[in-house]
Amino acid sequence: MRASRRTRLALRTVALGYLIALLAVPIGVILWRAFAPGVGAFVASVSTPAAQAAINLSLLIVAIVVPLNVVFGIVTALALVRGRFRGRGLLQAVVDLPFAVSPIVVGVALIMLWGAGGWFGALDDVGITVIFGLPGMVIATIFVTMPFVVREVEPVLHEIGTEQEQAAATLGATSWQTFWRITLPAIRWGLTYGVVLTVARALGEFGAVIMVSSGFPGLSQTLTLLVHARYIDDHNTYGAYAAATLLMGIALVVLLLMTVLDRKRSER
Repeated sequence: MRASRRTRLALRTVALGYLIALLAVPIGVILWRAFAPGVGAFVASVSTPAAQAAINLSLLIVAIVVPLNVVFGIVTALALVRGRFRGRGLLQAVVDLPFAVSPIVVGVALIMLWGAGGWFGALDDVGITVIFGLPGMVIATIFVTMPFVVREVEPVLHEIGTEQEQAAATLGATSWQTFWRITLPAIRWGLTYGVVLTVARALGEFGAVIMVSSGFPGLSQTLTLLVHARYIDDHNTYGAYAAATLLMGIALVVLLLMTVLDRKRSER
């Protein structure tokens, strides 16, 4: 059954209007508010010590989270695809847990585990601060970004099969050599796409991070928390728009990378 030309045009108009109302108008308003006083004012707003510290902290968290998630994601994907063991279904569910659990709930759970009076709260007694410090923010970000590498690498492993790996083993290659020379090159595009998704989520994470962060500028305030603090606490509307525009710019770069990588992956 084919829809008439008028029906297709109406559906396209509704979809376009929905996207304009939901995305284009809010983004346009933020950009207009950010650049209305001039580019100089925007640069000055995102160049303050608090803004620079927030950017550096966000990038530091990404630099810690991404390598850990890459290692965990590859190992977990290999276990789920190549392994046959009890609890495999449970592991599948655990990997998908961050998709189902609210980030706020994640933050509360981390406070109960690592905060004062929690299961691991004794670490504070030896001078290791987890909650309201960088370790807590890293743990929260790791949890919410955990599934991306796994879910991007897993279907690639299913697609390539095990024939090449078995042939390498027959020729005398060790498991490590097989991984580096056969498996890793075969999954590189899926892995890279998962890394890009992890970076995007880590930079934009708010709910879990705000629960385990003190929010002090220059200490434990990421870029998303800076937007919140400027808009809600400081009533600095323009500063919030400027910081949000910077965050959108970073997100746009990540989106372009995702598009390019997705195209390359489809070609291969």
